[in-house]
Amino acid sequence: MNTTQRNEQTRIYLDNGASTAVDSRVVAVMQPYWSEHIGNAGSLHAEGRYAKNILDEARSSVAKSLHAIGEQVIFTSGGTESNNLAIFGVIEKCLEQGKKPEELHIITSAVEHNSITDCYAHFERKGVQVTYIPVDTEGRVDVQKFESAFTENTVLVSCMYVNNEIGTIEHIKELSGIVRQVRKNNSAVYPLFHTDASQSPAWVTVNIQKLGVDLLTLDSQKIYGPKGAGCLFVRDREHISPMMFGGGQEYGLRPGTPPIPLIVGFAKALELVEEERETYVKEVAELRDWLIAYILKNVDNVVLNGAFGEGRIAGNINISFPNIDDEQLVIEMDVRGVAVSAKSACLSGIEGSRVVKALHNGSPKNSGALRFSLSRYTTKSEIERCAQWLQTSH
Repeated sequence: MNTTQRNEQTRIYLDNGASTAVDSRVVAVMQPYWSEHIGNAGSLHAEGRYAKNILDEARSSVAKSLHAIGEQVIFTSGGTESNNLAIFGVIEKCLEQGKKPEELHIITSAVEHNSITDCYAHFERKGVQVTYIPVDTEGRVDVQKFESAFTENTVLVSCMYVNNEIGTIEHIKELSGIVRQVRKNNSAVYPLFHTDASQSPAWVTVNIQKLGVDLLTLDSQKIYGPKGAGCLFVRDREHISPMMFGGGQEYGLRPGTPPIPLIVGFAKALELVEEERETYVKEVAELRDWLIAYILKNVDNVVLNGAFGEGRIAGNINISFPNIDDEQLVIEMDVRGVAVSAKSACLSGIEGSRVVKALHNGSPKNSGALRFSLSRYTTKSEIERCAQWLQTSH
């Protein structure tokens, strides 16, 4: 079998929105901490002190990438835990301050990840008031309705930076400015502003000073780092309480032994995407635009979900194929050797995409929505083969 034949039989992975390949340079920096440097960062002996130093270095590295300071970085197991810590942490702090659930109000968008909306649903059941802001056809929140949603009881707002399903880039700086103005007008600490930026660093700058957020979620597996690591940026730890107990790690907000290999890998992955993002984003965007144009021209009755051009990240394409079951499409593509998704991996088994439905007011355009998520390693050949298979199957 020659090289060309081997390449033709290689599977094509276009589900990088769910999980990316780990960069070989990330693997290399993690290696010593699996079996050579094995100390617990909480131990007093030499091995423990060495682990603590490595942990501190990783924290400083992540903070530098975010334009933050080290003690504002809380390491977690990934995006879901960070989102939960942000939401539960703020609400719990308010309850500790004597507020009752029915005296609290929180705001979110209609297109958040389920690790956000499920938290809010939990608190709704306990009496907390929640306002879900609708989005336009590109997936961005309605700013006018956002501004009018605030009440004197609003304590938290959560809007994601880049949508995980449709790739739309939200105007976070504008929204955070509105939140800060509300605080200024009320001479109050609240509301705090949280953004889930898990899908962001590989494609857009994440500078917390420019974004103006109070809390920000990152996930290692979305940026060519290891699964099981991430962080929550917390501007002021006085406004958040822990959701787990058992130790004083991570400034008392996240107990448990820090997984040094994963944290080191996460820090290196973030450093690399920050350094190299400009070198690959343009090339990936060209692949994205080529595939979008090909599908729209050669496949009947399809609809592009989300923003066009620079309004969406380079690595995302979301297309609806009306009157076709989305999971059946995923299976068909899988049989043909292409890995794609119908929605967030966290929503497997749930009918349709809630996010795509929000764009079209629940119209049939929601049927058969596929997400093609590219990476810095995606090639033109892979995109062309994927396009040909789509055309022949529809």
